[in-house]
Amino acid sequence: MPKKVVNTGTALGPYSSAVVAGNTCYVAGTGGFLPGTTQVVEGGVEAEFKQTMENLETTITTAGFRMADVVSVTCYLRDMADWPLLNEIYAPYFEVEPPARAAVAVADMPAGLNIEITCVAWRDDAF
Repeated sequence: MPKKVVNTGTALGPYSSAVVAGNTCYVAGTGGFLPGTTQVVEGGVEAEFKQTMENLETTITTAGFRMADVVSVTCYLRDMADWPLLNEIYAPYFEVEPPARAAVAVADMPAGLNIEITCVAWRDDAF
């Protein structure tokens, strides 16, 4: 089965926003960019975290998956002190059977981001 490439217009380099291979979707690092741009949303860390989750959901659905299909998530935070805020904003997206998740602090990220999230989604039926 051929792979399907998803581009949301927010990539800062030569990569796809997501790639679907069979029944698995691999989502690249997703940040708090205004939809279709590489401009970070204004309004501080909370606004950026909310936009990141919205962008993640948009990428997943554009790829033909649902948030319920997400099986693994990795969150990169500029400041681990923002972890409680991450949990607060993240939780409503995965209320039932949340995916496995890791959160790590990093020294710096592209475009001055405070958060970047990558994930893998899987479902029983292939395209």
